Amino acid sequence: MRKSLLCILLVLLLIPSVLGARSLFEVGLGVSGIYDTNGSEDMQRFLEGMANGENWTLGVGLNTRLSIVDVSFLAMLPSGSTDGEQAMSLLSGVALQIPLVTDALYVSVGGGLTTIFSYAEGETEAKIAGRAVSEVTFGDVIVESPLHLRFSLDVLIGSAKVGFFYLVDTEATIGGFQEAGGWADLFKSTGNEKVGMMMQLALF
Repeated sequence: MRKSLLCILLVLLLIPSVLGARSLFEVGLGVSGIYDTNGSEDMQRFLEGMANGENWTLGVGLNTRLSIVDVSFLAMLPSGSTDGEQAMSLLSGVALQIPLVTDALYVSVGGGLTTIFSYAEGETEAKIAGRAVSEVTFGDVIVESPLHLRFSLDVLIGSAKVGFFYLVDTEATIGGFQEAGGWADLFKSTGNEKVGMMMQLALF
């Protein structure tokens, strides 16, 4: 039974590369411009906020794709706060790339972890969730980091890709799934939603 499931998964991964000219495996490096909506639900406030440079963040990303499965890492460069604290977010996630127009237009649906590294003024060590990095294990990061959902539309232009994406920070964590009703938090937004534009170049 297990071998049959593995064979089915392998076939599903190979089908897109057989039907189109897109390579089975790809590694890409990209940059993103990310706009923090600050929970703006009114369209006028949303558009006015885009003119404020403080609402924008630059991101650097690394993507690895195997057929329709895309693994991504997006580092959002440090941004300041009123108390002088700097924060950098690392978004790591997995998404499925679904072709709308083969080798031209794709929609991606996925999600992953949002890990925030904060740097207080005068301190030499970064913090994760209020604790020093030296006190946090890798397992703690996986279990305690908030989860985000990501939806994007990507246009392929040769070895380059231009994408528009929408990020939703949720109240869920992997550790919270062990609690009753924890899955429901995956559909509860913290109100910290972002939109962005990404340009990526395939390295190989």
